[in-house]
Amino acid sequence: MQDTLLLRMRQAGWFDLLVFFLVLAIILVGLGVAGLIQYNVQMSQMAEDLTEFEIRQNLGMLALRRGSFLNIGQIALVAVLLGFALLALSSYLQDKVSLQTKKNLGRLRVVMQYVVALVVTLIMLFPIYWMIISSLKTSTELLYPVPTLWPREFQWQNFPNVLNRAPFVRYLFNTLVSTFFVMLGQVVLGVLAAYGFAKGKFKGQNVLFLLVLGALMVPIQVTFVPIYVMISRLGWINSFPGLIVPNLVSAYFIFMLRQAFKSVDESYLDAGRVDGLGRIGLIWHVLVPMTKPTLITISIITFISGWNSYFWPKMVATRDEFRTIAVGVTRLRQTFAGMETANYNEIMAGAVMAIIPIVLLFLVLQKYIMTGMSKAAMK
Repeated sequence: MQDTLLLRMRQAGWFDLLVFFLVLAIILVGLGVAGLIQYNVQMSQMAEDLTEFEIRQNLGMLALRRGSFLNIGQIALVAVLLGFALLALSSYLQDKVSLQTKKNLGRLRVVMQYVVALVVTLIMLFPIYWMIISSLKTSTELLYPVPTLWPREFQWQNFPNVLNRAPFVRYLFNTLVSTFFVMLGQVVLGVLAAYGFAKGKFKGQNVLFLLVLGALMVPIQVTFVPIYVMISRLGWINSFPGLIVPNLVSAYFIFMLRQAFKSVDESYLDAGRVDGLGRIGLIWHVLVPMTKPTLITISIITFISGWNSYFWPKMVATRDEFRTIAVGVTRLRQTFAGMETANYNEIMAGAVMAIIPIVLLFLVLQKYIMTGMSKAAMK
């Protein structure tokens, strides 16, 4: 009986999620206990005449956060145990209730899933909502001790002020140009490289692909010094080639397309060869149409990544003529009305204008993103 109940619980969709939160709760409680021990040890070694501020400065991170870790961990632990109890009760009563009751429980489960999904969605969208309403407030209202969830008076002039304060249109143009050519280069070079790794047969193929995968683990902060020196010697500082050329190849793009190309059966390529297609013809007329969702998805991701790129444009573009939108938003951090108040409302207005193209692009092409990611993950 107990084995059957446990099996039913494990087959439920909530079991793995509850196990994850149980582990997380145990970790938090463990950190809280470790912080409590650290607090007691450090307090016994401190002088008695220290102020509260000096004590806090000398305490370790776990000791300072011990209360938060313990409280959150205990709350999470109680919630998980309650969830396990409800799951066990639901599994136990599965064969003991009527068909109508099962239907009602099923509806209740669906409603709870929608409620949880709605709560998670609201939590994720709140920063965007806060950015939008902050862009419509005055700088004084943004500094109220109690934040307002709705502007007391809409300040639509914040958006024209952004355009007057910095060459924002130029930033948008630079971002569009650099992002377009980066995406174009990554598509062309990525398709050719992915074809070689997926359908080609040459010596050292697997070793070279491992090197490509290794490039995924190396952040730009590690390699930007030699790249910057090279770009500087070529005279590409404050130029479009300096923004574009170092980003023309993406290891992630090659990896995802290789997985998509490998899922295409070899018989389609054989049929294309019979019809007289060469390598470029096979790529253009066979592989690209059959992996279109994945190709569109990766192109969109590349566009979004290029649009939001900050670190490299910050390094290579030092003049407004070549700054991108992500760097341009930081240029709006100019104080006004004294040095104590900053124009955060205008900064938020600039951020809103910067994300509008990305949001529109995602809303229009979101079906391709979901389809492409699922197809690429199947291989």
